[in-house]
Amino acid sequence: MRRGEAGQAVVEAAIVLPAIIFLLLLAIQLTQLQQARIMCEYAAFAAARTGIVMNGNNGSSNGFDGPMHDAAALAVLPTFGRTDSFGELFKTMAKFKAQDLVLRPFGLSQVRVYVWNPLKADFARLGQHLNGQEMDFDDVRPAASDATLLSLQVRYLYEMHVPFANRLIQTIWMASKGGLLARWRGWDWTSPRLGTQKGPDAVAISRAIAAGRTVADGTPEGIPLGGLVAAAAAGRVFLPVEAWYTMRMQSNPYLRWAR
Repeated sequence: MRRGEAGQAVVEAAIVLPAIIFLLLLAIQLTQLQQARIMCEYAAFAAARTGIVMNGNNGSSNGFDGPMHDAAALAVLPTFGRTDSFGELFKTMAKFKAQDLVLRPFGLSQVRVYVWNPLKADFARLGQHLNGQEMDFDDVRPAASDATLLSLQVRYLYEMHVPFANRLIQTIWMASKGGLLARWRGWDWTSPRLGTQKGPDAVAISRAIAAGRTVADGTPEGIPLGGLVAAAAAGRVFLPVEAWYTMRMQSNPYLRWAR
């Protein structure tokens, strides 16, 4: 090797290795997010399967408790810890409940189940013989075909643990959902120079602006980005994962739990 090329490999490694490590971390986090999405879909299935045999019982707080919420929470428990024995299951469940209590002050919930159907308007015309308080799940009238479907939405706050990648993914998601990506135009992401706006500045400003916004996801309260930013500042980086499911009722839907 020539004397002038003695440090070439070190220089190349110093340039390439950080990028490779970051891409590897990003790939790991995205793979875990894909698993969380699959678990959320299973949670929606479990919640719907529970709801169809329990009269659409969505709890007393419209999806933040009740049988369907518990079924969805139980479905995502494997993403929190071991569930292969009763002892480990109770430990993981306690961890889930403790984390949910931490999120509530931020206006967030670990699992949220929102019912889209049945609709309250259908009970007056299809449940007249039941005082409008419930509908026959096996009603054969054509108008009852859609009215007796249970359609729901599950939102699961998945905590991302991979360093660097978790905050980047969350920031990009918040900028996209909060309508902030347009503000990134004109920023110098490659070779920041003195006096120019740099990538880290765009990230910091985007998170600050997002803190005052709410993402509409179909639920009445939406997703308060301020809660996600505050939780991230405390070292807990979350990303909402959502899934929808529809099943036909196998018990009479009750008016009190309809939308």
